Amino acid sequence: MIRTPVAVIASLALVFTSPSLGAQSSAPAPTRLGATGIAPSDTTQVAHIIREVSDHQTAVSDVQHLADIIGPRLTGSDRLIRAHTWAESTMTARGFTNVHREAYDFGRAWTRGNAFARLLTQNQTVLSIAGLAWGPQTPGTVTGDALLVNAKTIQEFEAYVGHFKGRIILWGRDPAPGPDTVGFAARYKRVMQAIHDESASALILSAGKAEGLNMTGGPVWRLGALPQIPVGFMASKDFNLANRALARGETVRIELNLPGTLSPKPVKAYNTIAELRGSELPNEVVILGAHLDSWDLGTGATDNGTGVAAVMEALRAIKAAGLTPRRTIRVVLFSGEEQGHFGSKAYVKDHASEMDNVQAVLVGDLGTGRIRGFALQGREDARPLMAMAISPLSELGVNELPLERGNDSDHASFTAVGVPAFFAVQDTVDYFSVTHHSQFDTFDHVRPADLIQGATALAVTAWELANMPARLPHVAPSATR
Repeated sequence: MIRTPVAVIASLALVFTSPSLGAQSSAPAPTRLGATGIAPSDTTQVAHIIREVSDHQTAVSDVQHLADIIGPRLTGSDRLIRAHTWAESTMTARGFTNVHREAYDFGRAWTRGNAFARLLTQNQTVLSIAGLAWGPQTPGTVTGDALLVNAKTIQEFEAYVGHFKGRIILWGRDPAPGPDTVGFAARYKRVMQAIHDESASALILSAGKAEGLNMTGGPVWRLGALPQIPVGFMASKDFNLANRALARGETVRIELNLPGTLSPKPVKAYNTIAELRGSELPNEVVILGAHLDSWDLGTGATDNGTGVAAVMEALRAIKAAGLTPRRTIRVVLFSGEEQGHFGSKAYVKDHASEMDNVQAVLVGDLGTGRIRGFALQGREDARPLMAMAISPLSELGVNELPLERGNDSDHASFTAVGVPAFFAVQDTVDYFSVTHHSQFDTFDHVRPADLIQGATALAVTAWELANMPARLPHVAPSATR
């Protein structure tokens, strides 16, 4: 293993602040009075990787192609197949090996229709709405009086029973569970069943953003707590407009249409794989993961075009720098992440015999912001080696190793079987407030300099993990929960 002291690459690590290809900034200023300059260094392997990303990165143009040319990539769609084909041809052209596609059973594909909603009372404005993916559709256009469900307690929640028939429910506050969680769950479920049995016309959730819509859902009805009736997400401004009218004691009547089409038969979905084969320990693998699928309201630029581009760039930079890792470094572009980690679960199942040989998994899936480190999933035992892996990146601000856990992306499929898998900690920028699952997830929100920094962080961390003598510890599956 070749280690790179932070001081040796101080100058090099700071040169790339420009998003343009090949652009470099002037040498950084000394940090203290009396210092005359910082000596440049381009002699270490890590320094070569950093310089390669700085001078020749393709991550920005890759995101632009995914978002602007291919566009939204809903799992099960033809556009996602186009994205797989593009990724495979691109990675083959860049000299990666073992480039291939692996299939798994996904379920029935879903195609969005043109959702519509309008107030028939008050100002009769058209309301911005989107239907829950894979959820029941309305039988054409339906109309109904709005009912705001806004309960502090389970008793207040139960008081709505008998008032749902034909109503369009605006879902406000959920009741607090209280100490009797088992009893609460049963009573909550009975109210959900009453909504269905009384034939409410639809249930509307606020998008929860200052602007824009939101989206979720999947073939297994990801929001299992909701009743089996048409469900939509309404822009917060429109949801609040209706609620203000209800608060004034006015009748709010809405017409809406929430269409959607399921494929006649279940379809296959895919993961795309490519790698740089290890020279000494080729059967031990560092995985760089991101999900190629996106929601269909926007063009999937930050969720997760940026992650895809960053892991592809990480592998490209190592290859282009003329380096060969001791262990294999593998990129896996998952699909079905947005519907419940379908692709990564399939990968773990299909490669179960190889899980013991996985050195680590690094997943990027938090938008366009700079990478600050990696969440350790509660794995304090992984800290020493992960600290070594990110140490050459200190000058780039990559120094955080929080113990926080999360199951919100594809790393969770690996941690469930005891594999050391870590989620990139990033500046969230406007990810959750604007772009996440919304129609505003477009290339305009990509920050090129931050994306380049993130690709560098993934490349160097993967390189260090692939070359260090030690193995990151695996744990029993129960220990990761």
